[in-house]
Amino acid sequence: MDYFRIKDIENLTGIKAHTLRIWEKRYKLIVSKRKDSNHRYFDNEDLKTILQIRYLYETDFKISQIAKLSPEAIATFTHIDHSNSKSTDAFILQLINAMIDFNGNDFNSILNAAIDQFGMQKAITEIAYGFMRRIGLLWLTNHMIPAQEHFATNLIKSRLIKAIEESPKKQENKDQITLLFTPPGEFHEIPLLFIHFLFKQNNRGVCYLGTNTTMEDLSYCIEKRQITHLYFHLITNLTGKTINELVEELLTQFPTIPLIVSGPLANQISISSPNLVCLQSIEEMLQFPIHFMNPELQN
Repeated sequence: MDYFRIKDIENLTGIKAHTLRIWEKRYKLIVSKRKDSNHRYFDNEDLKTILQIRYLYETDFKISQIAKLSPEAIATFTHIDHSNSKSTDAFILQLINAMIDFNGNDFNSILNAAIDQFGMQKAITEIAYGFMRRIGLLWLTNHMIPAQEHFATNLIKSRLIKAIEESPKKQENKDQITLLFTPPGEFHEIPLLFIHFLFKQNNRGVCYLGTNTTMEDLSYCIEKRQITHLYFHLITNLTGKTINELVEELLTQFPTIPLIVSGPLANQISISSPNLVCLQSIEEMLQFPIHFMNPELQN
């Protein structure tokens, strides 16, 4: 059984500890348990209930109404129709709930409802990314096992791959072929798949090598294909080099090919080169396939 402190619950659900105490005292909602040391704690089922309550609260239920519902009724209301919610946070809470139970049908249903409601771009940048930030908090509090992360991220990856395959079959710009990859040791594929999706949506030529790509792999692909741009996304740098050393190596190895870098570590790059583009925010990443790859729109 997992045990959560009230501060953990606050971080994971976005409900202030003070508010949780008021709900507990006034409405007898989510009554916490006490250890022998008298410290307050919540268990795994409490977390799921709080996530459900927060979801209903986000969909215009009053807390006094929720307090009158049985646990079964709360669970029923949170599964009736995901598409009724206009709150991205409500979808995030529902995804966490489905992940905890390894419920693939619910997870896919919630993710698809989010895509229908907001479109793929917003569903990924605000809901899927927000979800991953929250499960990062679960990692920090030691209340998530690796299998839960693999379960959830594989479902998101599968949905992105489907969206890439379903992209309109338009004529790609064959004059520009961008090689998408992550460096050795980087296995976070969801951002890279999302970039692939953005390129497909904007009819940009793509060669997708995926994660954990070596310098030898890059050289071989460039030799076989007419690659015009290199693009990598980096979250965790396990290459044994600093981000600046890695960028310098790529610029030196492939001096005639422009290099694009995105991800959290792009902010740490201090190298200045006409062949280097650093995308330092999600907004810049979203605009890149539209503006930078289309010279007519750069002025």
